[in-house]
Amino acid sequence: MKKLLFSFLSFLLVIGVAVGQEDPGKALKKAARAMGSYNLDPTNNGGKLDEAKEMIDIASADATVAGEVKTWQTKGEIYATFLQKDMTQLITNPDYKPEYADEGIMALEAYEKALSMAEKKFEKKDATSGMTEVAKNLNFIGNAQITAQKYAEAYGTLSAVLEANMKIKEAGGDAPIADADVNNQKYIVAYCAEAAGEKEVAANYFKELYEAEFDEPGVYSRYFNTLSASGDNEGALKVLEAGRAKFPDDTEILFAEINHYIQKEEYDVLEMKLKEAVAAEPENPSLRSALGNVYMNLYEGEFKANGETEKGKAYFDNSLKYFNEAIAMDSKMLDAIYSIGSLYFNEAVSYISKQSELTMKQQKLYDEYGAKIKDLFGKALPYFKDAEKLDPNDTNTLLALSEIFARTDDFENSKEFKARLKVVNEGGKNETSFFAGK
Repeated sequence: MKKLLFSFLSFLLVIGVAVGQEDPGKALKKAARAMGSYNLDPTNNGGKLDEAKEMIDIASADATVAGEVKTWQTKGEIYATFLQKDMTQLITNPDYKPEYADEGIMALEAYEKALSMAEKKFEKKDATSGMTEVAKNLNFIGNAQITAQKYAEAYGTLSAVLEANMKIKEAGGDAPIADADVNNQKYIVAYCAEAAGEKEVAANYFKELYEAEFDEPGVYSRYFNTLSASGDNEGALKVLEAGRAKFPDDTEILFAEINHYIQKEEYDVLEMKLKEAVAAEPENPSLRSALGNVYMNLYEGEFKANGETEKGKAYFDNSLKYFNEAIAMDSKMLDAIYSIGSLYFNEAVSYISKQSELTMKQQKLYDEYGAKIKDLFGKALPYFKDAEKLDPNDTNTLLALSEIFARTDDFENSKEFKARLKVVNEGGKNETSFFAGK
């Protein structure tokens, strides 16, 4: 029995070696025959396509056989057939998720190899025709990947199409992308590259498109963001100015500009820019909330520098006005709700600081400040309660509530919110809101 088992294993080993030692020249012929059988009856001969792929991979890995144009032309045809299966599915089912984009890219590479080796006219024509057909199909697949938000996959697919388009044009073939559409294709590739985390690739495309004065606002806003992130503020602002001049009504460029001034904390300029944005998108509550935050920062700066002033009061009132307008548009806008609470809370904290600087002889002023603090905390509390209902795990809200309750001698609730804050800080989660239903 042991001898029989040993002989059987030896037989399997011999078969395995035989398969592994498939003659590359014969493998090329087998690949062509298997491909022919598949084309005659794809429904019943599906396995022949896999066989063709296995054989052509063996053939193209051999240095001698890989020196033949026919090898790469055959490989291109085989791999392109896998891509065609995706195309058939997508035509009948728009929700289908492509499976063979990588095979399509490998088909392009095979045809490109054939083209680079081609000497005869028909060889060049066959290679460029194959590339054109695959590139058109890959372009369709890439758009499907974008629709499915598979940006990294779309970047790989569409960048391959862009590169192939250039080589087809150089060879005098039928380019799949019209000259008038090439820059648009570059923009789409750049967008996908950026979304996929390929920042440097995206930046190079945006730079190229900016220098070509491509008629697309996103080029200016995105290239501006790239330069700004790299620390080239002068270059970034130059791009932004060009974009604003070319597209004066475009909100994407305006928002890029707003984000720039937010990072720079240049609130006076921000005030003007946000008012422009509100005028451009009057139904956008986020813009009103952002403008409320600008006025809040202006108010706090004025109060810190000069105490209570008419100018500061105007900032405070404007902040409150825009936050309330945002909430009127979206009753669940957490940022605006929390911000009104913090507007009152921060003012109360400022009075606490002033109160601590008073002497024993200033008892009357001390009491006045105390009353003011109590009033401001009372105004802040309902907003923080509403914020906690919307998000019971927001640390800023939990901290503010624990502080307000402690300052107003409600130690039981203060302890409750300190415990809830600890849960979040330790990586946990409060499953329910304390104020839900109250």
